[in-house]
Formats: sequence, structure tokens, C-alpha cells
Amino acid sequence: MGDIVTIKPIGGKKGANAIIEFVEKGVTVSDFYLFFRDRDFDCEVPLEEELYFDGNKTYYSYRTTIENYLFDTSLFLQFVEKERMELKYGIRNEEDVKGIFIETAKDLRCYQAVRHTLGELRFSNSFNTTWVIDGSGHLPPKLDLKHCQTNGWNLIQKAVSKNNEKWTKSNFNSKLDKYLELFDDKFFAELKFLVYYQGKDFAKALTNKLSDFPLKKYYKFAKEHFDYRKFGDLVELKKIVEKEK
Repeated sequence: MGDIVTIKPIGGKKGANAIIEFVEKGVTVSDFYLFFRDRDFDCEVPLEEELYFDGNKTYYSYRTTIENYLFDTSLFLQFVEKERMELKYGIRNEEDVKGIFIETAKDLRCYQAVRHTLGELRFSNSFNTTWVIDGSGHLPPKLDLKHCQTNGWNLIQKAVSKNNEKWTKSNFNSKLDKYLELFDDKFFAELKFLVYYQGKDFAKALTNKLSDFPLKKYYKFAKEHFDYRKFGDLVELKKIVEKEK
């Protein structure tokens, strides 16, 4: 394919199959192609920081969504200093940013645990991973365990089938407990939520905590200063593409 690499955004994962079929039918000429997408809740987080490969042409990111890669404590501090918002948000150093990130993540603990549970139990489009009508980036009115657990199970009940034995309340609660145990103090201290949490949800909760925070402006800043070398899966992706050049 020479030295030219073409990257084409497809506007979301729902159009992926159509795009892949379009390429495979030879409408466009290429010796090699791959589809890179964020993992969302469609497969489990790998044990190591690496891409997940579906065995065909699709590579999934290590972090849950693309937004996850933009939340960096150092970049966040730089942005706050650039915009002179230190006093407004009580941010004087990177530890302050880390503390705000952790507080925000703890508020989302139960909701994200239920979303991961639903993602692990579902197949195809059997049910969604949230009961919030507007989807990711919009949070439910209550984030406590009882509310999240009840609404998560209700999604399964609406789609339950006698042919799917794993859709039982016992199994739902068991998998939920697994994620609640995973999301412990060490998990938060190591900022693992920046890998596991849905990035749009984290962003929404963060802007709820930091009133009037200019999220779009921060995203622009973070993208301008983005360093893919900080992320093992993105380094791996670059090597895969370079190998085929």
C-alpha cells in the first residue's frame, strides 16, 4: 500500500459492518485495512494495556472510549492554569486534579459497575447498558447502588428469554459484585477508572462537579497536546499500521 495511510472516521460503531463490507467487496483498492474502534461495553477490559483483536479486521481500544484518552491529570492542570481557573476550582497542583478525578469517579462507582455488568451479560443488541434515554454522557437522577441495580436488572427483564440461562438475577448480582469489588480503593488511587469508566459519563459527572467548566475547550486543548506514546495500545496500533506500509 506504499507509504500512504488513510484514516476514515465512520461516525460511530453502528456503521462499521457496512464500511467493512464496502471495503471487502473491492470497491476501494487497498492491500491492507483495519477497523479501530473504542471498546465501549462490547468486550471486557484486557488484563494488560493492549489492543483487543476480534480475529478479523477490528481492533478495540484498551480504554473504554476515545474520551478516556483525553483525561490526563497533567494536561488538566496545564489547561486550568492556562485559563487561570485555579482559584475557581481550588486546583493548585496535580494532586488536586487527582483528588477531583477520584471524587468524581467514586460518585459513578455503582452506575459504571452496572453498565459493565450489562455489557458482559448482553449479546448483540439484546439490551442497552444504560436506562438513561439519551445514553452515555447523560447521567441518571440517582447514582446509588439500589437505584442502579434495580434499573439495570429491569433492562434485562424486558429482554429476558428462556433460551438464555445467563440472564438470571443471581448471575446479574454475581457479576455486579465482581465489578463492585474491582472498583476498590486501590482502583481509584491508581486512576483505573480512566480505563474502565465510560468517558462521556465521567466527563458529565466532572462538569457537574466543576460548574461552568469549558469541556469542549478542554477537549480541544487535550487533543492539541495529545501524546499517543503514553498509551501502550495506541503504540501497538501504530506498529501494526507501520508493518503493513
